[in-house]
This record gives sequence, structure tokens and C-alpha cells, in this order.
Amino acid sequence: MRRTAGPASAPNDMLEPRRKMKHRSTIAIFGEWQRLARDESGSFHVPLRENVDPRKLGRHLCDLFFLETDKRGELSVRLAGTRICTLFGRELKNIRFLSLWPEQDRPALREMVQNVGALEVPALSLHDGISLSGRSLHFEMFLAPLITASGQISFLGSIAVPNPVAWIGADPIVLGHLNAVEPIAPDLALAEETHKSAAITVNASANHRHCASPYQKPARNVPKLRVINGGRA
Repeated sequence: MRRTAGPASAPNDMLEPRRKMKHRSTIAIFGEWQRLARDESGSFHVPLRENVDPRKLGRHLCDLFFLETDKRGELSVRLAGTRICTLFGRELKNIRFLSLWPEQDRPALREMVQNVGALEVPALSLHDGISLSGRSLHFEMFLAPLITASGQISFLGSIAVPNPVAWIGADPIVLGHLNAVEPIAPDLALAEETHKSAAITVNASANHRHCASPYQKPARNVPKLRVINGGRA
């Protein structure tokens, strides 16, 4: 695996995302990527995709996604957590990643993905989401590099809405305007309580606080229902 950074302190301009990462899932998923990327000497390497253990993320799986290059050379969603699919109002598996965003934002997001893969440094983007009925909300997207066993770059990410919004799930996001993109230093220091956030939720299933995981089959005695516009089952 390739080296991304040493243990030196991050420059001031790389510390800004610490103040912008607001959602616990964003922080937890970055913290887990950081844990996998750091070796015993304190250097950072792009983690192996197969080393990402969903049990380490608990309820944060709802906000997690994976991107991979498909046979056509397009970057596609390999897996997406239930809260992300609910936000966009549809199943996102195998959807082309850039198709989720307005055409005018695609060049910047394509550059973001290319930089994360080439520089091997995570990034955070901030968005305004516009719903089908014209309502708006803010959300953040985290993206970090992974490497497959065959040596191909893939991506781990999250999409999360920092503030509670009652209409999510009833009014899907149809536009996600890009406001800003910031790199995140691999050795960014996180507050201790946020660094623990992934571990805290490992046993969340014991008290039913977790969400459905894209890695797990639903229990047979719990029916899964989807609301379909128009009122038909």
C-alpha cells in the first residue's frame, strides 16, 4: 500500500474541516478510515477495501457508501446506507455517482474524486439539497480512498444531514448543489469523544438504535416496507 502522509502536524489550512464535519457519522467514518490508514510508525497508507469492517461502524452504516469503477469505466455506487437512499428517495446501488448531482457541479465533484484518489487524501464537501417540492436542507459528504486487493482505487464515503429535518423520506432530494470542497489531512486530530464515536455504536443493535445495514440481511420476522408515491403497494 502507498504512503499518504507521515505523523507530522497538519498545516493550518487543512484543519478547517474539523470545524465543518458536524455529523457524528461523518466524524466516525473518517475516524475509522484514519485508524485503518495509520501504521505502527504513525505513517498513513491507503487502507485495503477488504479491511473495512462494518461492525466497527454500527449505526453509522446508515450514512455510509462505497464507490467503485464499473466495467464501463464509470464511477458507480457499490453500496449505500439506508439513510442516504431515503434522502434521495430511491435505491442507489449501481447508480452512476456523478448522475446524483447537478450538471454544473459535476466537473468540481469529478475533480474532487480524482484528487482524493491521486493524492490519497480524504475530502469533505458541503451541499444544499433541494427537494421535489422545493424545500431545502444542508448536508455534508465525506470521501476517502481505499485500495482493492487487485490494486484498484475505490472510495469510502458518507452523506449525512447535520440538523434534524422532519420531511426526509417524504420529500426526496432531487438536487444537491455544491457549496465547498475541503481536503482533510489524514493525521487530523479529532477530539477524544468523537474519535470514540464509532466504537460506542458497535453494540447499538442491543438496544435497537442501529439502522438497516447494506451488509446484513433483514430479520425474517421484520417486514420491510417502502412507501410508493401514488398510494399503491
